[in-house]
Amino acid sequence: MITAQDIREKAFDKARGGGYDPASVDEFLEELADEVAAAQKENAVLKSKMKVLVDKIEEYRSNEEALNLALLSAQKLAVQIEAEARQRASATIAEAEAKAQAVIGSIEEERVANEQRLADAKKAKSSFIAEAKAMIQAQLDKLSAIDLGELSAEESGEPSSESSASRPGSEPSFDFGFSALKDATAPSKLESTQTFTV
Repeated sequence: MITAQDIREKAFDKARGGGYDPASVDEFLEELADEVAAAQKENAVLKSKMKVLVDKIEEYRSNEEALNLALLSAQKLAVQIEAEARQRASATIAEAEAKAQAVIGSIEEERVANEQRLADAKKAKSSFIAEAKAMIQAQLDKLSAIDLGELSAEESGEPSSESSASRPGSEPSFDFGFSALKDATAPSKLESTQTFTV
């Protein structure tokens, strides 16, 4: 490739008339023209490549702006979605807590009612047992008095000896009857019946 230094240092042969040799000049000019044509062609190729690169750079810049806008939109959308999700979560939690409180309140009311029923049942049982004990003790006291001969048949509420004599060899019998509680939630009066045959 001919350089600027080659052109400056080029020396032509002298012709007989005192000038340069036309053939040498024409040869050099032809060589120089080829070099210039090649340089122009290479320059055109480089310019074409440069144009492609410039277009790509512009395209990248446009894409970068679009990406920046898309990124900004995505960030805004993410913030909005997060805020909506937080609101829905808060509403869901509040609703769940309200339902839980309602269920707990219902369970607490049922527990209090059950405890009251249990207390009433215990009270009724205690009253029944106390009345039964008192009645049994009274009957034992009467039996002891009869055994000691302190009470007559009429005082003890028993049939006379004649009626018992009509059943010779019969054993003394005792029949106690107690009615069950009619309502377990409230104390009831103890009903009793008693029959003595002597």
